[in-house]
Amino acid sequence: MNRKYGLISLIAGLVLVLGIGSVFVFSQGSSEVKGNGNIEELSPQAMKKFMKENGTGFVIYTFDEENRDTYLYSVKKAMENNNVEGKELNSHHPSFDGSRDQIYYGVRQQTDTLAVYKDGEMKKQINLDKYEPSQLEAELDHFIQVSKETYFTD
Repeated sequence: MNRKYGLISLIAGLVLVLGIGSVFVFSQGSSEVKGNGNIEELSPQAMKKFMKENGTGFVIYTFDEENRDTYLYSVKKAMENNNVEGKELNSHHPSFDGSRDQIYYGVRQQTDTLAVYKDGEMKKQINLDKYEPSQLEAELDHFIQVSKETYFTD
C-alpha cells in the first residue's frame, strides 16, 4: 500500500514540475508589450519615472496640437491591430517645463514621433508628420509589427 502512495506522489510531483516548467518556457517567448491599443497620457514626471523604472514599450511624443488627435487615432488603431499599448508624452501638458527638453523626462525621440524603447534605451522611431493621414496607419502598423519581432521576442 505504501508503495502505491509513493508512486502516486512521484507522478503528482512530475506533473507539477512539468506544469511549472511549461509555464516558464511559454512565458519566455511572449511579448513584453502586450495590450489592447490603449495610449496612456503620462504627466512629464510620470514619464520620467516610467523610463527610469521600466522604460520598455512604445512611446508617442506629441507637439503639434493641430494634428495630435489624428496622430493619436492612427497610433491607437495600429496598436490595436498589433495587440500592444503605449504611453504618451504631450509637450503641451500643463506640467511640461518648456525650458527643459524631452531628455529630462527620459524620452530621447524627436517630437511627433512614435518610438520603441527597451530598458530605457530608444531603439527606433517613426516620424508621424512624414506621412499623409491615408498612409500613416499602414506605416505605423508595419513599424509596430517589425519592432515587436525585433525587440520583444526571443
